[in-house]
Amino acid sequence: MRLLLPAFASLLTVAPACGDKSDDSSATGSSTTAPDGTTTTGAVPTSSAGEDMTTTTVDPSTTAVDPSTSTGEDPTTTSDDASTGPVTGCDAPADDADEDADGVANSLDNCRCDANPNQLDYDGNAVGNVCDEPMTFTLADGVPPEFNNLATTAKAGMSIVSCTFGVDLVVVNGDVKVSLDDSGTGKIYALKLNFADTPEYECDLTLFKVKLRIEDFFTDGPDPFIVGFPFTIPDHAAGTITGQTDSPHSILISGIINITESGNPDLAPPGMNPIDMVPGNFPTGIATVANKGEQVSLAFDDSDSVIFMQTTMGGIEIELKGLKGTMRLKM
Repeated sequence: MRLLLPAFASLLTVAPACGDKSDDSSATGSSTTAPDGTTTTGAVPTSSAGEDMTTTTVDPSTTAVDPSTSTGEDPTTTSDDASTGPVTGCDAPADDADEDADGVANSLDNCRCDANPNQLDYDGNAVGNVCDEPMTFTLADGVPPEFNNLATTAKAGMSIVSCTFGVDLVVVNGDVKVSLDDSGTGKIYALKLNFADTPEYECDLTLFKVKLRIEDFFTDGPDPFIVGFPFTIPDHAAGTITGQTDSPHSILISGIINITESGNPDLAPPGMNPIDMVPGNFPTGIATVANKGEQVSLAFDDSDSVIFMQTTMGGIEIELKGLKGTMRLKM
């Protein structure tokens, strides 16, 4: 409503001129000549000063002030100056009201439209956790074997013959998001993780041997924020929060099983065997967000969970089971 007041004011300013009765002769019985030479008889509104008002009629539909152009500012952008308070993710004014009924006045509330009585603000950006954007971590932080080396066990084979060997999945980069609430629950979402190509592994299928690499391996997270973890308020205040994830994390797995050498090319021909968006899971683990949001880690210690299993288009049966190690990323 405040943005429309200038428009209404302009209408009120023009209206008296359009309906001025102080000089009846100026508004009745007049005739005008159009540019094409025709004569039109009728009332031509004029101002009290005798000015033609036919070109100044105000159309309310075109005079409403566009808030995005009146000051050159985007109306959706909130300010953090002293007159409006911190950015809060909604349009509630910085007044003494309590928009979200959380016991904190708008002028002091770091999240005015979502209740957050604790006013928790983990990253210290003046926006409360509950209405802040998720923290996003993309760069591998730390090198194997201490960090970003996730050990799993691969089982590969064809028909009734198979072999088992250890595989180290090295995290290169990714997109991991974390959101926190106001009372002690965080959520973590591995939107994407990219892994380095593995070394060449030898698979002994008894009758013959093959050598293979896992290449172009990555995971996608189809379901955002399905995995939660608890944290304590004192840990939050100290800047490092940690907790056990409450369920496995659904992922989609893609990559290539590249048979680089085969002792029996007829049964196991060399070449690329693609894996494309195969459903899988990361097991539960310990999530930690440290240094006021500069770093996130997920520590796994699981021997039994099946990460994924699939038969490739080339007939290779592949399964990854168990996951151990700590993935750590930074912003």
